Amino acid sequence: MKIEEHGNGYRVRKMYKGKTYTAYFDHKPTQKEALLAISSLMEGGESSGDKGSVKEAAEKYIADRRERGLSPTTLIGYKSSLRNTPEWFLEMNAFDVDQKDVERLISEYSITHSPKTVSNLSNFYRGVFRFIRPKFVYGVEIPRRVKKMKYEPTTRNVMDILDYAKGSKYSVFLQLAVLGVRRGEIAALTPADLNSHNVLTINKDMIKSEGIGYEIKEIPKTSASNRRILIPSGLADEIRAKGYVHKGDIAQPYKYLQEVQESLGIPHFPLHILRHFAAAYLNKMGFTRDQILQFCGWEKSSNVMERVYSYNLDPEESQKDISDAFDNLF
Repeated sequence: MKIEEHGNGYRVRKMYKGKTYTAYFDHKPTQKEALLAISSLMEGGESSGDKGSVKEAAEKYIADRRERGLSPTTLIGYKSSLRNTPEWFLEMNAFDVDQKDVERLISEYSITHSPKTVSNLSNFYRGVFRFIRPKFVYGVEIPRRVKKMKYEPTTRNVMDILDYAKGSKYSVFLQLAVLGVRRGEIAALTPADLNSHNVLTINKDMIKSEGIGYEIKEIPKTSASNRRILIPSGLADEIRAKGYVHKGDIAQPYKYLQEVQESLGIPHFPLHILRHFAAAYLNKMGFTRDQILQFCGWEKSSNVMERVYSYNLDPEESQKDISDAFDNLF
């Protein structure tokens, strides 16, 4: 019986009648602890050779997460990570994988995948091994993400986009996006969610299904996402007149926005950035942090608004005094 360092912990192995029995520890065990652990495995008839492959362990993990109600979108991501994992790693015995094996996996995967995708893969297998081997905790260096600067639309940009979209089938969708409503929340809305006082109830989400297409999730992204907002009367009347909020593929409004940007000569930015704009605009107009968090559906404990969404809207206005101050020096 040998005690050896393994990853961030220790591994004890013993061969008996052609089977290898392996116990893992997050600390260096005493001989007595090691003997008890191996004896327990031998009595239970479990050995490292009985545990199955990494692929089998990953499939069991995904099945367990599905039973626990994990969102289909996350499950799709898990399946993608599993599907794109190199065969040599999937075929390994799940209880024989060590720190060096994971390092090799991450190193190879990094050659052909983005840092975000590599991070997703690492986190997936971290969950898999936590599921079957709680004491096996690996630490690997993930390539740093290169943060790309996204164009942040000005108030004029948004006004031009909404004006261009008037009368189109995407007019309502874009107006709601400018109000900070998430894409999935908009797609799940119906005229029945709008009352006679122009209050819109947001309590559903449209998400990717595990199969093909999308499905309605009867609860929104977070508890704070479940909210009621008063919308402008013109928008409310347009929803009632059309008899729908959105029809068709959920990806179409994004494609339409790209077409509008090209037509107007506005730098490209994704649809979700309009949610950023909503927070920045409300912040500029003097609304409190709590008001903005509640209207846009963020948890009160969230720092996402300060960290991401309160960008410097319309610098030609907000920074005029600063520019004038420096102008005295030049």
